[in-house]
Amino acid sequence: MDKSNICVIISSYPRTHLDNSLLALTIESWTQQGYDICLTTHSPVNSDIQKAIKYFIYTDENEMLTYENISSLSWFYGNEEFTYQTNWGNTMGKHSYAILHNIKNGLQLLRSKNYTHFIFIDDDSFLTTEDHQLLEEKLIETNFIDKDYWFFIEHDSETSILPVSTLFGGNIEHFANTVFQINTPKEYLDYCQSTGGFSLENYLGKAFILEGNENGHYEGYPLRAIFKNDWLGKSQSGNVYVPGLKHKDWWLDIVKDKENDEVGYAVIYATPYIFETQFSLYKDGEQLFETDITTGPFCWFRINLNEGNVWRAEQKINNEVIKKVEYTREQIINNVFAYINFN
Repeated sequence: MDKSNICVIISSYPRTHLDNSLLALTIESWTQQGYDICLTTHSPVNSDIQKAIKYFIYTDENEMLTYENISSLSWFYGNEEFTYQTNWGNTMGKHSYAILHNIKNGLQLLRSKNYTHFIFIDDDSFLTTEDHQLLEEKLIETNFIDKDYWFFIEHDSETSILPVSTLFGGNIEHFANTVFQINTPKEYLDYCQSTGGFSLENYLGKAFILEGNENGHYEGYPLRAIFKNDWLGKSQSGNVYVPGLKHKDWWLDIVKDKENDEVGYAVIYATPYIFETQFSLYKDGEQLFETDITTGPFCWFRINLNEGNVWRAEQKINNEVIKKVEYTREQIINNVFAYINFN
């Protein structure tokens, strides 16, 4: 495949030595395949990383979205006994407009440099040589260079289609003409409203597949369906989870009972990694209890939401707070897409 007219846009927000290390590996992964690299970031990067790429765009415009409405975009977990659903306090996708801004910056530069096509990736879209061979076979097989857009699909239903937002591409002119129609956070939120969520996946699915032209292609499965390496997608919520090491990769949550607004649950999500921790629950700033918790299985504590207006859960290791979440009673009750439902 001729790559002379294709440039890879990498969106990044490196804040730690691990972020920078993973970004450097991802750059090397794609540079080895013969791609030019355009790095777009919301934070400075070191000079060695800048020397490893062809173009570097930095902007401090890192605007977080706030939602007036509850997003239906959710994470699910459950078994035959219960279902847990969450949108993490109605925050899923809050960084999406900032990422879209990175995409626009990259497209604008590449258009001025006379590239015709691009591939967009996150800074943790690290592919092995074998992964790249699979991807290139797919791109050639589906005539990537003749398409306006090219996606993998994370979720497809009767009401929405959510492309993978960490690896996609297409024709620069087509993408630029589409994404430059959105110029403010309000325009972005208004446009995504009908999709039920505000993530970049919601936007891309509507703009390019549901309302776009038919000169595109999408593979009907996520990245993990064909790419098997352990490093792919290892940066989440500001943390890098290095394969082979223990990770604090779970989260805390406070959700309501689906059938009873008076009942809530403080949740410790499941993890394969074992840590000895101390868990505390607070009501209106007053500690209700603290107990030792060994991480591993999904667990929850039942609470009476009527007893307090502000609920906070904390988790410590060696008396240092490592996880914390706080919501008002109103936020918990009104968030109809975050609950536990017992079967």
